[in-house]
Amino acid sequence: MHLRRWNNAVHRDLGYFLTGVAVLYAVSGLALNHADHWDPNFVVARRPVQAPPVQNASDVDRRWIARTLTPLDEDRHYRGHDFPTPDKLKIYLDEGSVSLDLADGRGTYESVRRRPVLFRINCLHVSPKTAWRVVSDLFAVGLIVVAVTGLFVMRGRRGITRRGAALAAVGLLIPLAFLLAVP
Repeated sequence: MHLRRWNNAVHRDLGYFLTGVAVLYAVSGLALNHADHWDPNFVVARRPVQAPPVQNASDVDRRWIARTLTPLDEDRHYRGHDFPTPDKLKIYLDEGSVSLDLADGRGTYESVRRRPVLFRINCLHVSPKTAWRVVSDLFAVGLIVVAVTGLFVMRGRRGITRRGAALAAVGLLIPLAFLLAVP
């Protein structure tokens, strides 16, 4: 009886303790699982722009670029520019870029901004830094302990010897089936 009480206490208290990190990892995991539908780290907005047409790339100087960026309120965020092709100009900004066709002045302004909270959460999930890696490893070990102690919380027909064993086996077989199905 003493062992069961200890098991249940560890399961309960460690489960409560790990809840915050588990929720953050779950939110980040959902966002990253659907990265092919949206960018979970950045908000990207595009809109058409019109600049004065230029006949030669040599006519593009810092003043011309400043006049082009002023209506976008991006003149203070200029980082550089280049010519991907002789008739195309790309202007790099702190948080975006402007791509222009020099002959007609038409182009696209693209702003890129970090998602305020989700970007930081995803950094913890995807590429943990040294200190967080230790926390992340301890979290993983804690999840293993919660999972194993959870197997022994219930007794009788709802416990690990009957229904619990069947559910645990199915829970293990589902990811194994996906792993074996993927070439």
